[in-house]
Amino acid sequence: MKDCSNASRNRDRRAKARILALVCAVVLARQAVAEPELSISPQTAPARSGRPYRIVCEVSWLGSPGEYTICPAESDTIAWGRVALRDVRGFVRDGRNVVSQTVEIIPDKPGSYKTPEIRIAYLHPEATSPAETAADKTDPSDPGAPPSLRADPFEVVVRPRRPMAWVSGGLGASLLLLLPAGWRVTRYRRNRPSAAPPATTNWQTVQETLHAARQNRLDGKFYECYVALGRAAEGIAPELVDSLRTRAEAAGYRGIRPTDDEIDSDIRAIERALRHKKEESAS
Repeated sequence: MKDCSNASRNRDRRAKARILALVCAVVLARQAVAEPELSISPQTAPARSGRPYRIVCEVSWLGSPGEYTICPAESDTIAWGRVALRDVRGFVRDGRNVVSQTVEIIPDKPGSYKTPEIRIAYLHPEATSPAETAADKTDPSDPGAPPSLRADPFEVVVRPRRPMAWVSGGLGASLLLLLPAGWRVTRYRRNRPSAAPPATTNWQTVQETLHAARQNRLDGKFYECYVALGRAAEGIAPELVDSLRTRAEAAGYRGIRPTDDEIDSDIRAIERALRHKKEESAS
């Protein structure tokens, strides 16, 4: 009887151990699936000095769109150029939430270089205040800093902006080929119609972009609203673009909704700039 009792207790212990291991495996698997992932896509065109070289960084995850708050991409400074964050947008692709950021590098001179490490932190909105974390825990070595995804550096070969030697040679050869036909160009030049006057600024496009911003506001899409306002301001009020981009990032990354007064003020500023530009064009 004693042996039977011991065997029964051993079976119970083994069963409990298997159940506990199964529960741990399920929890760990769920956490692994839920964590966001980072992928990068460098531009396929070669890098050239003085021109932007773009790297698209996409953070994606399954589940609720509000499960994570994605912070702006960060990187160290580089000695061979300038690094800046440009386009930012959020969308859903194949059932995954995606936040896409474009990091732009402008090389100063030709050569072979290593890109900087790109870091993108992410937060759980219900666990931490984004504003508090961004202000107090920006050092990646800080044990209290939010988790971040990292893109390893890779080699970039920067070419000269324009190969002037073959361009000059090609122009010289073209001139030699065209000289025999010069008298024909002179013969028909008098009969050629005069050039059309330069096109005026497409105010209709600005108006449509402004209308799209208002509609996004009504739909509660504040990130898309400020992206549209930024596009409308580019041609008529470039001094407003930086502040509009900042508010777009706050709405898209940190979930900070702009107040109605702020939105009204920004829309009126663009409308005033549009009227002013139209008056200048008419005069």
